[in-house]
Amino acid sequence: MILPGSIIVSDGWRAYANISRLEGGVYEHRVVIHQQNFVDPDDDSVHTQTIESVWMRAKKKLRRQCGTSRDLFESYLDEFQWRERIKNRDRFVEFLICLQEQFVV
Repeated sequence: MILPGSIIVSDGWRAYANISRLEGGVYEHRVVIHQQNFVDPDDDSVHTQTIESVWMRAKKKLRRQCGTSRDLFESYLDEFQWRERIKNRDRFVEFLICLQEQFVV
C-alpha cells in the first residue's frame, strides 16, 4: 500500500510516466534518468539504488526458498518487508506485538 502524499522515485521507463496522475495525483513522482545520473544532482535523496538493493535481496531470498508458489508471492513479499523492518530486533517479540495489534483482547 502506498500512502497518499508518498514520494515515488523511478527511473525514466515510459510505463512510469503517469505515476503522478494515479489516484487523482496524491503521489509525488520524481524521476532519475540512469543514462544521465544514478542520483539526482540537485537532491541526493532521489535515486533508485535503495529499492533496487532491497529488490535484489528479496529475489535472492525467494530463490533460496524451496517450493515458492505464485499464488503466495504477495505474502512472501509481505513477510520479507516485515523481516526487513524488524531486522535487528527479536522476531518472536515483534510477532507477539503484531498478534496483539491484530487481535485485541
